Amino acid sequence: MTSMKWAIERDAITVQGLEAESYLHSQLSQNIDDMEDAESRLSFLLEPKGNIEGFFRVTKREEGHFLLDTNAGYGASLVSSLERFKLRTKADFDLHNWTMVSVLGEDTPRDLAPEVLSVASPWLCESYTDLLGDAVDIDLPLCAEEEYESLRFRCGLPTIGKELQVGGIPNESGLVHLAVSFDKGCYRGQELVERISARGGGRRIIRRICSDIALVSGQDLFVASECVGQVLSATTAAPYVGFASVSGDITETTTDVGGKISVVPLEKVLDLQNRSGLIGE
Repeated sequence: MTSMKWAIERDAITVQGLEAESYLHSQLSQNIDDMEDAESRLSFLLEPKGNIEGFFRVTKREEGHFLLDTNAGYGASLVSSLERFKLRTKADFDLHNWTMVSVLGEDTPRDLAPEVLSVASPWLCESYTDLLGDAVDIDLPLCAEEEYESLRFRCGLPTIGKELQVGGIPNESGLVHLAVSFDKGCYRGQELVERISARGGGRRIIRRICSDIALVSGQDLFVASECVGQVLSATTAAPYVGFASVSGDITETTTDVGGKISVVPLEKVLDLQNRSGLIGE
C-alpha cells in the first residue's frame, strides 16, 4: 500500500496533576498505573451501573501527564463525567479540539513540531501512526473517504457513534480484550463487566464480517431461519467487509436472500489478515 494520510477532527483531553494517574486508574476500565511514558492503550469510561460513557485511547506522556483522545463530539461528556467524581483529587482536565492525521502505510513521520504527539494506531493491523495536535500536516496524498472506510473495516476498530453507542454494554463491543483489565482493582462500572464476562459475554457481540454479496446497514443475518444478528456498517463495493452484531460463536451466516457471510471475532482479525495478505494491499 502506498502511504497516504487521513485527517479528521479529534477531541483530546489533557489530564495533569499529582494524582492524575491514581485517579484515572480508579475510573477507567484499563490499567493505568503500569504504563510507560509514550505508551498508549484503549479504554472505556463506564457509568457506575456499567454502561458505556466513552471509548478512547489513553496515552501517558510523562509522569502525572496523560492524554485521552476520542471521536469529535464525545470529549465534553468525558470531561464532565470525570470531573463529577473528582472531588478534591489533584488532577486537572482540559478539553481541546485537535486534528488527528493518520499515516496509513509504512512511512515514518519525521521532523514533527514539538507540540505534535505521535502515537501508534490501535488498529488490528501492522503499525500505523496517528499524529495529534492543534495543527498537524504531513506531505502525503490524502486517502479517499471510501478507501479509508474500506481499510477501517478490514484493519480498524468499531467507532464510538457508529458501531459503538453511548449506553451500550462493553461486553458486546468486541473490544473487552483490548480495553478492559481483569486484574486491576475496582473501577467504575466493574461489577457489570465482570458479571457478564463470567457468564460468557454479551448476547450479541460486534464482529468482523466478510462476504461476496452486498451488505447493507440494518440488514438482518440468519442461521437457517433464525435471526442471529444485524449488519452495523459495511463497504459499498466488493469484497464486502464490515461490522455486525452477532450472537453466540457463529462463524458463518446469511442474509434473507442467501449468500455466505463469514464472521470473525475482533481478537482473531489480525491473524486472519496475516494469513490472507490483506495487510499492505
